[in-house]
Amino acid sequence: MNKKRAILALNGIPAVAKEEYRHFLDIEHSLLIGADGGALFLEKIDCKADLIIGDLDSLPAAKVSEYQQLGIKLLQYPLEKDQTDGELALQFCIENGLEEVVIIGASGGRIDQQLANIFLLEYAVRHQLKAMIREPGLEIGIIMGEKEFLNKKGWGLSLIPLDERISDVSIYGCQYRLNREELTRYKTRGISNRIVAERAVVEIADGLLLYLLTD
Repeated sequence: MNKKRAILALNGIPAVAKEEYRHFLDIEHSLLIGADGGALFLEKIDCKADLIIGDLDSLPAAKVSEYQQLGIKLLQYPLEKDQTDGELALQFCIENGLEEVVIIGASGGRIDQQLANIFLLEYAVRHQLKAMIREPGLEIGIIMGEKEFLNKKGWGLSLIPLDERISDVSIYGCQYRLNREELTRYKTRGISNRIVAERAVVEIADGLLLYLLTD
């Protein structure tokens, strides 16, 4: 596979105008994957899937036929399965040597689906696949070791441990700074910080720390 980067669309609803999505998506250099109804999400932002993965229960039969006529590859799975279509799509990326995945269409809808989509980031990082959720004005990802934020002055930054405790947390370039302190999953200390410098950095000793960056 020539392309090492994928845009993975889930079956969400575009939050804003389609032009705002295309502004930050590197479509030309990315493999466009629709996780089942994510193919329709791509259509809504004037993109066409290169590949569709899932049980296809969110796609009308006429759409499936149309995609087949357009030469789009479909990997169909049984309706009764142990993974969501999004997980199957990430699994495809891992097994085919992709290096980076940008997930769109992950917000909105059922709360269980939203949480599952966010935790798919952990599934990716544990398989050495760089992944993040992106929407206009929103980025969600996982910090391991260190994360640098450039040119995000004024953006909100929230940190949520995925492990019970994250030790030696240091935060620079934000309104509220930390110097080798601890964050715990069951307390809210990492919520609602703000970046105040052109360069902000979060460092941790070990574990997985979820970040939410909001404009």
